[in-house]
Amino acid sequence: MCEGKWPRFDLVLLGMGPDGHTASLFPGTNVIHEQTHLVAASWVEKQNTYRVTLTPPALNNALCTIFLVSGSEKAETLRAVLEDNPEPDRFPAQIIRPKQGSLLWLVDRAAARFLRLEQEENHE
Repeated sequence: MCEGKWPRFDLVLLGMGPDGHTASLFPGTNVIHEQTHLVAASWVEKQNTYRVTLTPPALNNALCTIFLVSGSEKAETLRAVLEDNPEPDRFPAQIIRPKQGSLLWLVDRAAARFLRLEQEENHE
């Protein structure tokens, strides 16, 4: 990587765990705040292992980022990630906000069950 230049991925496809982690960015790990490296490893106590991940600046430089989230066990976390005040140390998925790209969330009904969806009124 040239200094000051981040790679620009056309597409980044992410999932989200029940704890709000994504791309091996886990709650309470320092890699959430990494701003200078393309990749980083962090110790994840919950899994008793190191995990290697692209860092937030690399992920946020994508042209298009898609989250794919399914399952009722993620419903409350998904609601918090999308609707509550930002707490990226608690919900790392909140740190994914492309600066010059698009962000799309694809969720199933089970994962979306606690979301406040705007209802379209029928004006017939």
